[in-house]
Amino acid sequence: MIKILDNCCSPFYLDMIKHTSINDNNWNMKYPQGLPFEDKHLKIDVIENNDPKHPLLAGIAMGLLIQIYENGGKDFFHPEIYFCGISMKDKFRKDNVHTDHNEKDNVIKILGLCNSDWTEEDGGAFHYDGKDHFIKPTSFAIFDSLKPHRASDIISDKKRIAIDFTVRAI
Repeated sequence: MIKILDNCCSPFYLDMIKHTSINDNNWNMKYPQGLPFEDKHLKIDVIENNDPKHPLLAGIAMGLLIQIYENGGKDFFHPEIYFCGISMKDKFRKDNVHTDHNEKDNVIKILGLCNSDWTEEDGGAFHYDGKDHFIKPTSFAIFDSLKPHRASDIISDKKRIAIDFTVRAI
């Protein structure tokens, strides 16, 4: 199951998340867990186990989640954040098909881009259920992260900034 909700927030809100995250000092190389260092990408843990690891980004992320919830998300999830992260990938990062480790039952994942200027020509579509799904800026994919998924190759020279939430499913 994948559901893409369109027009959940303003492009300016995405720009604020992108600007705040790229100027942050909390980037790590922990993900994807269990893979060698060469296969990892940069990520900021914003909220982990309901604990805000970065208070400013946590507040901004919660505001974004409420906007997604109000724009159709209420049919799919409860706005309770178990995890939120912001990742950075580029054309040098080749994504492997993976599933996300979920320690909690009945969770669902939400994914969206923070680059308000990202286009389909930049690459980096969300590959899920055997298909590439372009998630345009201000839109968010809701999906079961226990099913294999990945980001398709990024073609442009831009860095792709994405935000993902693990929340309680309806």
